[in-house]
Amino acid sequence: MTWTYSQSTGILKHNGQFVAKGYAGKGIGTNNTKMENVPNIGPIPRGQYTLIELIQSHPTTGKYSIRLLPASNNKMYGRSGFLIHGDSRKSPGTASSGCIILKLVYRKQMWESNDRQLQVIE
Repeated sequence: MTWTYSQSTGILKHNGQFVAKGYAGKGIGTNNTKMENVPNIGPIPRGQYTLIELIQSHPTTGKYSIRLLPASNNKMYGRSGFLIHGDSRKSPGTASSGCIILKLVYRKQMWESNDRQLQVIE
């Protein structure tokens, strides 16, 4: 069973079924597939990821952040450190430097499903 996240739409699916809409990237890079190679601006690069760790409390991304491990054959453009985490409370829509931003309920759903594979597509 697999999770799928679309760079261009921000749509998260589980086994082909719509779950939620989030975003990844900052400013002009938000959900902009052509900027996946731009550090701290573009969305998380396409490829396969494994959800490897639940961080209950992260100093910058808050509670219930999920650490992602890219597959060795992903083209990462020198980028790393991707998480799935929540949005900024002070400035919604600005929390991502490439990470996937989803509401807490959906992050919990992902982790509690025990499905650890995430495919990031265009």
